[in-house]
Order: sequence, then C-alpha cells, then structure tokens
Amino acid sequence: MRKKIFLLLLSLMLSAPAFAIGFGYHVFEIRTEPEFSQGVFPTSVKYQFNFPMPDFIEDRRTVLAFRLDNGLAYRTLRQNPDDGAILAKGSYEFPREYTVLFDEFNLFFAQGFLDTRDDEKDLLTAFLSIDGRFENAYERLSWLTAPGEMEGVFNTFESGSKAERFPGSSWTGAPELKGSRSMFQTSLTAGLILDWLDDDVTRRDGVRLASYLRLSPSWMPLSTGSASFIVSWNELELSKTLYSAGQERRSELSWFSIVLDDKLTYRYIYGDKVPSYVQGGDIWGDGDVPNASHVITNRLSVSFYGPQINSRDSYPTITFFWDLGAGIGKVLNRGSINEGIFEIVGSYGIRAEFLILGIVELYYEIGCSYDGAFGEPSYVEQSFGVTVGI
Repeated sequence: MRKKIFLLLLSLMLSAPAFAIGFGYHVFEIRTEPEFSQGVFPTSVKYQFNFPMPDFIEDRRTVLAFRLDNGLAYRTLRQNPDDGAILAKGSYEFPREYTVLFDEFNLFFAQGFLDTRDDEKDLLTAFLSIDGRFENAYERLSWLTAPGEMEGVFNTFESGSKAERFPGSSWTGAPELKGSRSMFQTSLTAGLILDWLDDDVTRRDGVRLASYLRLSPSWMPLSTGSASFIVSWNELELSKTLYSAGQERRSELSWFSIVLDDKLTYRYIYGDKVPSYVQGGDIWGDGDVPNASHVITNRLSVSFYGPQINSRDSYPTITFFWDLGAGIGKVLNRGSINEGIFEIVGSYGIRAEFLILGIVELYYEIGCSYDGAFGEPSYVEQSFGVTVGI
C-alpha cells in the first residue's frame, strides 16, 4: 500500500511542473478492445505534455516531454505459470483471458539533427527516456456475470468455495502476475529515428527507420523485481502514393488517393523475466507471436482516402491490411528449460474510418486471424464506435 501511494505521489511530482509553467498537450493514440462493449468505447489512451524548451541547435527541434499511456487491456495467458510451457502446444482445462489495468509514463528528451523537406521535423532524431510501468491484473469482466462463468484464470471453485488456481506457483511463465498480480517496473530507453517520410495526411511517400534499446534489469530503482530484460526494437516503414487526384480550387486537398504502406518490425529480446507487454508483435487480434527471443512482424496495407471535405483533417478512409508474424529462437520465461521454436501467425482485415476535423473519429473494423500460434483455431472479430481526441 505504501509503495502504491509513493508511486502516485511520484507521478504527481513529475507532472506538476507542467501545470505550473504551461505546456503543449496532444493525444497520440486512442485504442479500443473488441472484448469491451464490442469496441464501441475507448479503453486506453496515449497522450503527451511538452515542456517549453529552447532549441539547442538552431532550426533543429529540442523536446522535453512527459508521455502517459494508460487504460484497460485484455490479455491471454500463453505460458504455464509454473514452468513456462507454451499452453497452445498442450491441453488445458481453464479460461486463459484476463483483464489488465495499466499506466506507463516516459519522461524523455529528444534532439533533432539534419534538415529535411519538411520544416516541422528533422531527418535524424536521438532521444533518451526514463520509463515506468504499473499493472494490476484481474479476472476478465465477464467472470461470474453470466451463467456458467464459474471458472477464472486465477481462481476456481472447489466444493462451492473460491480457491487459487495456481497456489504456490513460481509464476515463471508470467512473472508480472506473481503475488498480488500487481507490479511496477522502471527502465531506461535510448533510440534513433531516421525520418525521410513525406506525410501529407492522405498522401505518403518515403521511408522511416527507427531503432530503440530498452533496459529493465530487476535491480532498477522502485521496481518490484518482476522484470529483467533487454529489448532491441527496430522498425522500417515504407510508403508510396499510388494515385492522387487533387481538388481544382484547393490544390492542397485531394478528392481521392490510394496509399500503399509496409511496416516491418524486428525485436530481439533477452532476459529471464519478460513481461507480457514486451512480448508478441504488432499484428491484428489477440493471437500474438509466441514469446521468443526473435520476433518479426510485418503489416502490408492499402488505404483509400477521400475526399477531404473543406479541410485536410476531415475525410473518410478504407484500409485493407495483412499481418504476418514469426517467433524464432529460444522460448523466454522457460526457466532452466532450453526450448526453441519457429512459429508463424497471420491475420487480415478491413478498417473504415471517418475523421471529423481531426477530433472525432467514427470507425468500423473487422478482421480474421487465419493462422494462430501452434494450430490455435481461426476466428473473426469486429469492433465499431466513436473516439474523441483533442
């Protein structure tokens, strides 16, 4: 209890100066979960407070900011808590879905270098950040609210009484769930971004490279000891505008455009306590890539934009996407057991959006996980709703 109070005070101390001196504020990302009200309402949001800073290098951006990412996430228990064995490869007789409340902060400094065609960004950006993440896991929201929902991931009923499902477990396979299923982790991150992407909202051309290194040993200050890992995260984005028809009266707006995007991500993960949020890959659905030391994911998408209605940030979009992921090498969180895998997962889907003045977004998304890890069954899932960001 004292630790939670201390962490709350720390967060307030870090953010309090922003209210005192004035700051820039913007929303990065609003996310939904199909499991929560079919995705109608947002479950998590990422936003940022920028401190006023002079540019250390003339005409190159210097940023000092405090970023917050918090909300609700749904997860699937993918490894046996006792020994880390992959559950999808064997038999199990209990639900695997559970709910997580999370808060992550990043206090970071970024410095830009080199000129680009866009006056608002730099060709090369270097940054350093101090990170902290709090999580608390619970049974899924439907537990004991519907007929037959008498079994949970963490609890079961024996002779009419609630009992722990994994009493005395080492939680080797899911270290962040040990004890009270509450954890706090701190880490340090360094990165470089090479941005040669000409992004004009409904028209994109160019390339963007990013590389990050995140260090979170168990001895980091304030950490509860539930994490010990190093992750190298590398991204390559390619975009090409296949077709664009501009409006005659306002050339900066388009009637219609088609953009092809490809985003390739490679992660190398090392450690004996790798939490769930570091694992997997950025693919659609909950069928994440298995927890391996090498994780490769790729999203190929084609987006149809337009028309832009009276402004650059009011337009409809339809996007078709195809995701592939691979988990290769040593299975992590396996304790002393050395196990290697080479497993492919895949999904595809469609997302339709209508953005109004860059603030209100109406959306509908449907996708299919057609190749689950280790032969897990395919499924189709959809979500729709409204998100609002300022």
